[in-house]
Amino acid sequence: MRPDVTEHLSAARDLHALTEAVLGLCEPYGPVHAFRLVHNRGAARVVCFIELETPKQQPALVRALGAKVINGAACLDIPVREDFSAARTHAVTN
Repeated sequence: MRPDVTEHLSAARDLHALTEAVLGLCEPYGPVHAFRLVHNRGAARVVCFIELETPKQQPALVRALGAKVINGAACLDIPVREDFSAARTHAVTN
């Protein structure tokens, strides 16, 4: 992941704020088809999978975020604060 993207997303205090931040970064590339966050509290990380409605835009999103690709989805491995909270929301899937 690009350092500026990591810094921006790592500042989120909970899953709700992280969801908004990730979706905001995706917005220029079109509607999101599928979105999933998985919080690993012990490792202080959140993995995020993103698929866009328009598959042709997927490579541009991957490049812009510096993401990895797993089964066609952009995958972000986001370090989060130790006091990061998953309480406000749970994994989201469209």
